[in-house]
Amino acid sequence: MFMERQRRRKEALYRDGVFRYVKNSSGYVLAIVLVITSVMMTVAGEFIISARTDIGIMNKYKNRIRAIYTARSGIELSKYVLYIDSKGSSSIAPGLSTDRNVDSYNDLWAFEFPAVPIDDGSMTIKINDEQSKINLSVLANEFVDKTPYYGILQNFFIKLGFPPDYADTIIDWVDIDDSPFPYGAESDYYGRLTPPYAARNTAMESIDDLLLVKGITPEIFYGLGGGTYGMERGLVEHNRGFITIDGGNMKELAKQLKEQKEKLAEDKSNKIGMERSRRLSDYLRVYGERSNYLSEINQININTAPFRVLSALTADMTDDMVAELIMRRIIEPFKSVNEVSDIITDQDIRKNILTVKSSLFGVWSTASYGNATVTIHAIYNRDRKKIVYWSEE
Repeated sequence: MFMERQRRRKEALYRDGVFRYVKNSSGYVLAIVLVITSVMMTVAGEFIISARTDIGIMNKYKNRIRAIYTARSGIELSKYVLYIDSKGSSSIAPGLSTDRNVDSYNDLWAFEFPAVPIDDGSMTIKINDEQSKINLSVLANEFVDKTPYYGILQNFFIKLGFPPDYADTIIDWVDIDDSPFPYGAESDYYGRLTPPYAARNTAMESIDDLLLVKGITPEIFYGLGGGTYGMERGLVEHNRGFITIDGGNMKELAKQLKEQKEKLAEDKSNKIGMERSRRLSDYLRVYGERSNYLSEINQININTAPFRVLSALTADMTDDMVAELIMRRIIEPFKSVNEVSDIITDQDIRKNILTVKSSLFGVWSTASYGNATVTIHAIYNRDRKKIVYWSEE
């Protein structure tokens, strides 16, 4: 009996097909329901995963857009701080420097501002004096043999433990011809590289151009090795002497600054020395006035210049002389370059290279929302109210 039933089922399958057979059986409804349910669950699962992914992408995109515009507003805030500082900052922080003809680390722009909470995000700004650095783009022009910046750059690399040859390769990178300096390199050298390229032979577009210059490896550019790296002693984080602004504690700034000066005047053992950073972008810049190396915007502000830049001004600058300059300016910023004539005796350097006022500033604005963070770096000419460089990451 059982075998006969099996034979009939087999014949029915061959004759009518599986669906007709199932339809005529008692379990066909259940089978169809199970198939449909399985398909619906698969489709629903895919939809949920896709929807969650799309929502995550949309939230991330929304947070990034918010971060971008908040960071851009931070740049505008930085420009406003620089504007207020140029007019005198006494109305914002009573007791701070109000001398419009002097820029120093006692000015409002130089303080380390706290993060500003905005809704569920935050924004921070930072301002630095670009005229504390050596301008590379002005190294070569029709007065190249008379440009003191060439010797200053040689001194700078020597103090880092490198040969002065790097000054030649940088000059060849920015000068207008293809005739190499004794230790330099022009387009014939770069044309043999893989991939080949030509020397810029004009002002650099950004400090990152240095990575294309002969001999300037990423290790040297980022200050991670080479020269006297690892052998220097007595290093410090900075010689700014600035105070971090603590929330709304602006009225206490002048008091804290006065206490700091008094402590330094009494205790001359306060640590002043070469900065720990060897990153070239902390000491070199590429923006200024290329056509006239005597332009004020090319000059180096002795009130803000790092130890490593000050030590390169002349070949006979000692560490003790630089430390004396920095200690003096912390106690009282220089109002004239002639105030350092007892240390920097070269009158041409004081007159043509040094200044106590700045117009070119680097500004950074970072905004964060959720997992999205955007940092904008701009270089701003305060006198011309013009941004000369913009990078958005």
